[in-house]
Parts: sequence; structure tokens; C-alpha cells
Amino acid sequence: MKNILAIYGSHRRGQNSDILLDALLKGMEAEDTSVKKLYVAALNIRPCLACDHCYKDAKCIIKDDMQSIYEDFERADMVITATPIYFNTVSSGLKTLIDRCQSIWSGKYILGKSPISRKKRLGHAICTAGSTMADEDFDCTIKVLDMFYKCINAELAGKTLVAHTDKLHVKNNKELLDAMVNKGRYILEGF
Repeated sequence: MKNILAIYGSHRRGQNSDILLDALLKGMEAEDTSVKKLYVAALNIRPCLACDHCYKDAKCIIKDDMQSIYEDFERADMVITATPIYFNTVSSGLKTLIDRCQSIWSGKYILGKSPISRKKRLGHAICTAGSTMADEDFDCTIKVLDMFYKCINAELAGKTLVAHTDKLHVKNNKELLDAMVNKGRYILEGF
């Protein structure tokens, strides 16, 4: 069984990044594939307190929905994130989730004992922007996501960067949606 964790980072369900993630997942549908969807905006994830408690035992002292997300990371063979771009980076909800991975980071790099297994995972990032950004304008976002993926022992193996969504909403871009379904099939075949 292949376990896919899909993280929806948008504050607004059913918009550009969500639609693209759904299209990618549609292409990944198979009998031996299980998909868990997380809508960050619907979760109770408090910000990191920078209390350094995780430097002692690689565990976060905040008891909220992140506790089960750490378990989701452990089960995942692939983690897909989808986010709109705000001020050249991920949404605030997704950034809060990423910041709470400090306990995983400190376990790996400070204590030498990762709280999640070191099994190799794949990562794929979907980023959308309303403005007329060029691919290099997504660089800040990709750097944040790449560090997140490294923290959870995932290789950022693919990315989908889509700009101009203020002009052409992805729901009206059939060519792009078809390409995303095909990309999902391609990823699953190589998985």
C-alpha cells in the first residue's frame, strides 16, 4: 500500500491550489494507494513557542492537531503540499505547520534521534500565484518547502508552479487540469 499525505495550504477551499491538488490526486487513484487529505485551515495548529523543549527529547509540548500530523508523516510514502503564494512564500497556515516541525528537526540534528523514521519519502509541491510571476519568482517558496521536505525525510522530487491565476482561474484551464491528472499518473507509475 502506498500512503500519500495531501496537505491543502489554502485558506479558501476549492480554489486554485486545491483544484490542482485534486487533479493530481485523481491521476494517482489506484487500488494500492491510500490518500489522507489535511486542510490546514480546518486544523488546530498553534504556532511554535520557541521554548526549546524539543531540544531535550525531540517532542513538542503543544498538544493540538500536530500530534496526529507527526504520525501522518511517519506513515506517508509521499507528501504533497499545495499552497497559494502570499508575499513570495507559503500560506500562513502551512507555514505554521512547517514551523511546528522544529521538534523533528531538533531530534534529527540536535539529538541525533529522529522522532520519525528515516525512510525515504517523496515530495511534490504545488504553488499558485495570482500575479504574473516567472518561475524564479517562486524561489523563496520552494526554499521553504525544500527545507520542510528535508526535515521529514522527503525528497522534493517535483513541483508545479502556476502563475496568472487572477487572469485565468485553474478551473477554467482544461489543458492544465488534464496535465495535472497525467502528472499524477506519471508520478504513481514511478513510485
